[in-house]
Amino acid sequence: MDERVNILVDAFRRTTQQGVTLEGVLLVIFLFSFIVLSLVISYKLKIYFEEHRLKKLFLEYSKNIGLAEDEAEIIWETSKKINRDPYLALEVKQTFEKIIDYYIRTNPNFDENKIRHMRKVLGFDYVPPFIPLTSTKDIELYQSGVLVSDKGSFNVALVDKDELYMYWAILDSIPVRLVKGDKVKINFLRTDDAYYTIDEEIEDIYKEKDRYIVKIPHTFHLVRTQKRKEVRIKVNLPVEVHIDKIKINTETEDISLGGLKFCIPKTENSYMEYLKVGKYIYLRLKIENRTITAEGKIKNVIEKEDRICAGVEFIDLDKNQQRILGEFISKKQMEIIEQYRKQKGL
Repeated sequence: MDERVNILVDAFRRTTQQGVTLEGVLLVIFLFSFIVLSLVISYKLKIYFEEHRLKKLFLEYSKNIGLAEDEAEIIWETSKKINRDPYLALEVKQTFEKIIDYYIRTNPNFDENKIRHMRKVLGFDYVPPFIPLTSTKDIELYQSGVLVSDKGSFNVALVDKDELYMYWAILDSIPVRLVKGDKVKINFLRTDDAYYTIDEEIEDIYKEKDRYIVKIPHTFHLVRTQKRKEVRIKVNLPVEVHIDKIKINTETEDISLGGLKFCIPKTENSYMEYLKVGKYIYLRLKIENRTITAEGKIKNVIEKEDRICAGVEFIDLDKNQQRILGEFISKKQMEIIEQYRKQKGL
């Protein structure tokens, strides 16, 4: 038993043996209060020194990956205020953005360049197409979309953004009756990802040269409607396309667990007549040192300037082939992420 508790028990025993007196009761209360206070102080000091040690380790780790000490301080202190893991903020963009969002809302004089540097060091200044957007801050500049309100619809493009707001230029040369406070939706298609919808109020609207600029606050509330069920990656793989008695040797443009796209030159006119929507075809696909054979159905045909492309849906791909294809896609995704991190010097 703790020595301080023994002292309290002994004092209580002597007090009761000698009869209950005011002095004895006050002595017991004083000793009890002193022991409780010392226990609380000891506990607080233990937490303080442990927290100080953990913070020191975090700052050292952050310095090794390129963050300045004051930048690491921002992540550490803010993460503690909102009960987030500071180390997770160095690895997961969504956690980082939640921490930074709280920081800028509670620190009006924040340094925007410092936050941009933090985002760049951690590799959070760009989101690959196969990773969903978590915040409107992730939207690439010059993303086009449609702004919809009860006053009409307008074609727009994102022309600027900062840590608090995004700035959408209205591209249509038509009368604009939008005003501050109007509720609007912005719908846009992110290439190789999904459709997104933002539902916010206009913070400001002003004219810049011959365009109206709509200023809208950033938000984490994006409604995402995926274009397809499976993740699709751009990759060139050798593929044999068998249509009726015709065999075409070409390469994939992209591929997913659900299907692929291939293109052929327009000069091969004899093949073009076979590429029809709804046509069933057979595929022999080379994936590293393995071959996948599958039946497919042409879902769409797109004619371009110098070639014609067909989107194909796999029909009844067996489990082993799904596994091979799934492992390959996952591997390629990791390679793309790693390549990006190397380009950023991470």
